[in-house]
Amino acid sequence: MFMKKVVKYLIILIVIFMFPILVSAHPGRTDSKGCHTCRTNCESWGLSYGQYHCHNGSGSSRNSKSYNTTKKTTTTRRVYGCTDSNAINYNSSANMSDGSCNYEKIETVSEKIYYNTEIKGELTSGKKEVIREGKDGKKEITIKKIVDEDGNIISSEKINETITEEPVNEIIEYHITTKKVKTKEKEVKKESNNAPLIVTIILLILNAFYGYKNKDANMIINKIKSVNSHGKYILYFLYFIFVIPVFIDIILVIIDLFKKSEQS
Repeated sequence: MFMKKVVKYLIILIVIFMFPILVSAHPGRTDSKGCHTCRTNCESWGLSYGQYHCHNGSGSSRNSKSYNTTKKTTTTRRVYGCTDSNAINYNSSANMSDGSCNYEKIETVSEKIYYNTEIKGELTSGKKEVIREGKDGKKEITIKKIVDEDGNIISSEKINETITEEPVNEIIEYHITTKKVKTKEKEVKKESNNAPLIVTIILLILNAFYGYKNKDANMIINKIKSVNSHGKYILYFLYFIFVIPVFIDIILVIIDLFKKSEQS
């Protein structure tokens, strides 16, 4: 019993004396795995400052810096395309716009429908007569356009056309009687222009006849007859050309007839 007590006390003394040495050489508490991080006298143990190591052999020594968690950087792959959901070529997989979006536009425009001219009959000349006035019509055209992001037209397609007002054709007729009418008008004008000449000739004949029957009548034509020279032909010419002497003789004839009626 005595020896056991002696051995027990010796072990206690050894532990008491060795504990300060262990603490001064390699302090630090261990975790559940028997490991800890070296903070003091690390080089004497062949360790570096801050190195995590184990004393029971259950783990391998490693630097505590390795515990720093490296953040994983996730790089998103760029997919170029049209990112506007209103576009006709929208790409749901695209995350970067490349300016390729196309848009559909529907436009309605109004256009004039020009009337045609119909010629009644087979004539194309003469007096023109408009039987019916022409009138333009209207139509509405629906157009589908594809434009880019800047508004430039890529394609254009007419998808519908509606006539809102029918045109009314003009009807023209040419009359063949136009030339005849003009010819008759010219003939009438010519006849009217010749009327003074005809009247003058008639009056001249009457004057000559009255003067021949009444040689003593005071008339210009009788005085011309009394001239014996060839100059009387010139006087006849002037008598007819100037016309006034013819009308003067008519007045003289009327006066002479009036005197004779009074005497009788």
